[in-house]
Amino acid sequence: MNKALKEAVNAVLPMTDDDFALLDAMTSTFSIPKGQTLLEPGRVCNNIYFLTHGVFRMYYVDPDGREINYRFAFETNFMVDFQSFLSRKPSHYYWQAMKNAQGFAFSYGDVQQAYQQSRNWERFGRLMAEQVYQQVNERIELLQFLSPEQRYLHVVATQPALVNHISQFHLSSYLGVTPESLSRIRKRLSQP
Repeated sequence: MNKALKEAVNAVLPMTDDDFALLDAMTSTFSIPKGQTLLEPGRVCNNIYFLTHGVFRMYYVDPDGREINYRFAFETNFMVDFQSFLSRKPSHYYWQAMKNAQGFAFSYGDVQQAYQQSRNWERFGRLMAEQVYQQVNERIELLQFLSPEQRYLHVVATQPALVNHISQFHLSSYLGVTPESLSRIRKRLSQP
């Protein structure tokens, strides 16, 4: 069992050796080069992924053809389009590798089987769903209720990896502002 994966799972819910043996039996690996997509619109998200190396961005293309960044995933993050995964309906999003990436994948069928065989995995799934709900709700409220400057300050405080590892172009899209506006915000905040 991969140490980072085990630590990430235990951070959500401590598991027994039997629970980890069940997970180990259903784990497959993936590797994807920078620039390639793991998921595209029109395809059902059939896996939950755990990223051991690399960075991904989840984005959609708006009616004007602009790519809008919705979420990012870094090493030791789980990734899933939960709406597509749970409903078994096609996704609206792209998952694109921003660096060469590797990790583990857990299929929908295997996840459902783990829920049937282990109360701990069933509880883990509920806790993960609650976390995803909170993240989605926070993202909605960020865009609805905060000014662009407040959004930037919130991301600096709560998600420093975005500011430190994501280009200004991609960060500005995530914040719902133009790259020029983000430059002005950063300049204004850096002045005494």
